Amino acid sequence: MASQPFTTLYEVVNKIAQSVGHPTSSDVVGSQDEAILRIVYYVNIACTEMAYMTNWQWLSKTGTITLAADYEGQPEKAFALPADFHAMTDDTLWNRNTQLPGIGPINAQDWQWLIVRNTMITTRTMWRIRDKKLWVKSPPSAASPQTFTFEYLSRYWAVDGESGLPIDYMNSNPDYHIFPWQLPILYGRAKFFENEGYDSTAAYADFHRAFAYEAGTDKAATALPLVPGQGYPYIDAIKNVPDTGYGIGT
Repeated sequence: MASQPFTTLYEVVNKIAQSVGHPTSSDVVGSQDEAILRIVYYVNIACTEMAYMTNWQWLSKTGTITLAADYEGQPEKAFALPADFHAMTDDTLWNRNTQLPGIGPINAQDWQWLIVRNTMITTRTMWRIRDKKLWVKSPPSAASPQTFTFEYLSRYWAVDGESGLPIDYMNSNPDYHIFPWQLPILYGRAKFFENEGYDSTAAYADFHRAFAYEAGTDKAATALPLVPGQGYPYIDAIKNVPDTGYGIGT
């Protein structure tokens, strides 16, 4: 069941159909109306694109991987990333056992240098992503495994309406997305106009205005001071300069 109004695939598609003057459907995924089926496609493409337009806070997940070598002195080892992994969040990779940040991603040139030189890394966790796996240089001994933790962006922007499991494509009428309710409608509508040969300028403008607001308010931002000098005010007329005398005589 959707958590917000107009979030299911059924509702989004029919809202778009209504907005463009097309008849609605009681079964959007099983419809015999080619226009309805195309809207289903446009909505899914729109949502997939929106997932990567900004770092949505609800797609930010925490992953943990237990690091352990298969044999002593193993130069490198690949570890499976979470099934929904899309992209790593920079500067969030830490070794919980050593309480030190991971070093990486190491570029291909330096990695091969480390492998060929057979350099054994013992104090820090050096990593890179290759072939959709997390590669670790000199993984710790199986007798003393270590926990590697990080934040990442998930590619699962939708939820199966029946099972409640996260998915990356809405396949059935009750499946629903996790974006603010109006964005898939506005973006899917713009894609409909564009791909059906209509003027989509105004429709895209509507979407971009709504997207800018939602992306801007999705999560808190770091406050950056515009006034320099956050240290101790050695000379300050209010805090530490007397009204009279200025320290001369009594």
